[in-house]
Amino acid sequence: MLKSMILQHEDLSREMDEPMEVVSETEEMKAELEQVTQELEEVQQRWKEQQQQQLQEQDSQQVWQQLQESLQLQQEKLWQEQEQEQQEKELWEEEDVFLEQEDSPEQDTIMDVKVAAVMEQEGPEQTSVSGNAAPPLPPPISTTPAFLT
Repeated sequence: MLKSMILQHEDLSREMDEPMEVVSETEEMKAELEQVTQELEEVQQRWKEQQQQQLQEQDSQQVWQQLQESLQLQQEKLWQEQEQEQQEKELWEEEDVFLEQEDSPEQDTIMDVKVAAVMEQEGPEQTSVSGNAAPPLPPPISTTPAFLT
């Protein structure tokens, strides 16, 4: 009988230990679940940060590209303006050189020599420098109508 009581006691003891083991296992699983949940949240946060960083990099690249294109257009416009200014400057310089030559005493002397040579060839009675003199002007027209006089 003692033996049977001891066996019963052992059985009862085992039965009491089993719920404690289940509770302990449940707590361990709960702790593991919390740890995995926390790790998952950290991974999600890192993924979100990476996505934001990629978007920012894309935005930065687009802005950089737009800035480069804008700068290139401005440079081309500036080059065109400079080229146009240079062309205008060259034209003004050519005109200045022409006017200087036209008005120079040297040019006047050359013209005087040419006129003198032509006059010598045509003779003293010729008053025009070349044969293309303008015809004489017609007499003035009266401003008063003829029927009023």
